[in-house]
Amino acid sequence: MTDVDSWWREVGNAALVGTARRPVPPLADLGAAGVRPREGATPREEALLDAAALGGAALRAGRRLDHAEPPDEAPTERRPEAPRRAVQLLELVMTQPPAGAQQRASLLTHWLRTADDAGRRVPHVLLPTLLGLATGTRELRRPAAAVLGERGRWLAALREEWQWVADAAAGAEARTASRVAGAAPSTDEWARLPSTDRVAVLGTMRAHDPATARALVVATWESDSARDRRAHLETLRVGLGPHDEPLLERALDDRAGTVREVAAELLDALPGSARAARMAERLRPLVRRTGLLGRGLDIILPDEPDPAAVRDGLGKPPPRRSARGWWLEQICAGAPLEVWSELAGTDPSTTVKRLWDAQQQDALGGVRRAVRARRDARWAAALLERAWDVTLVPSLPRESRERVALTRVDATTDRVHEVAAVVGSVDPPWSADFSVALVSRLRASKVGSAMVLATMPHLVAGLHPAALDALERWIESGGADQTLTNNLRNLLQFHSVKRSITEAFR
Repeated sequence: MTDVDSWWREVGNAALVGTARRPVPPLADLGAAGVRPREGATPREEALLDAAALGGAALRAGRRLDHAEPPDEAPTERRPEAPRRAVQLLELVMTQPPAGAQQRASLLTHWLRTADDAGRRVPHVLLPTLLGLATGTRELRRPAAAVLGERGRWLAALREEWQWVADAAAGAEARTASRVAGAAPSTDEWARLPSTDRVAVLGTMRAHDPATARALVVATWESDSARDRRAHLETLRVGLGPHDEPLLERALDDRAGTVREVAAELLDALPGSARAARMAERLRPLVRRTGLLGRGLDIILPDEPDPAAVRDGLGKPPPRRSARGWWLEQICAGAPLEVWSELAGTDPSTTVKRLWDAQQQDALGGVRRAVRARRDARWAAALLERAWDVTLVPSLPRESRERVALTRVDATTDRVHEVAAVVGSVDPPWSADFSVALVSRLRASKVGSAMVLATMPHLVAGLHPAALDALERWIESGGADQTLTNNLRNLLQFHSVKRSITEAFR
């Protein structure tokens, strides 16, 4: 720190504790542009005011750099600037967030990603503001790096606190390339990418080229850390299929338990895999029909697993779980659901009823896991007939999902956090009918203000524009509840601005 910095800090300390307790430091030497101190004795209060005036002017003026060598010129821009209307919206969101400061990051992320998809960049005049915001908000860094342009990257290299741009930009370039069919980072480029950017690249590539993404994972598997191996396996959830089975079987032998756990969980989602067949063979001897007409089910607990079963996931149970009950759940989670129809001789709805009547909680727990992993709509509906389970809703088709969610909201009435969980189980974006109906139900609630506050993140992410008129009518009749009115107005502004951003890039 320079002498001027030290002096200015001492001035602040004197102002904080008072001149009666701390003397005012002598005026700093600012060189040829400096100010001469007054001649003769000066009262401490006046000396402090002189120092504050001088320091304030010095801060506004800045100071000469320690080195006089100018940086190299910024490279020529490769992307055109965003359209004028889009630039106006960006400046509005950054400086005067129309939907409140809490929603600024979501609107900025939408703007940045829409600009990237359109092949546009941020205008030069807004670069410092965007870099400052992204420095303080980590979730903005990757989308911002993609649209900074050549000037933005050049500018970021000049300040230490903006050094994150270099790594984020490398990942952004790799992700942009991965969106183009057939374009993928080479093995060397992949090996040099930071871990966080690797996960982002894999997530993008798995959507359109699962095989190439899987090949990248295999390329560095032996040299990657256990943390990276696990993170890379997690990305296989997108586009998971039979061709991923060899890698997952390999991961079952991994030296890290966390990697083995993810591999087993992913294999639970592949009912046609060799592991699923092995689990089916373990399940069959444990299940038998009971009663004169064979309408009951009796399930016995498995014995101590052999090494092959341990490899398939029948290892040490979690704390406070029966070991044999845990092994049964693991077997049921991994076996094909069709095995239950074979063993019970009936459809999913009746099979679930018989398991329920027999109070086979460990088996039911495994079946639920299998349904969630495979998103099996028939079995999800059968389980939801017996008891509500919000984690099963995503397994239903979208139309059924929204219908079931609205029915549950009606039944839940005023239990705020449960309603928020139900609404959150419906993946965005929502349909127009669901959005309008949900707003109607929230408005009818006796605790509508609390409902809106609890569901706000989901309303921001999923609400269809068709519900905006209903929001406006709700605002007009909001009455004296200022908190509710403010939240509704922010929600309305958010979706209005978001739609305007999308339209500005068309």
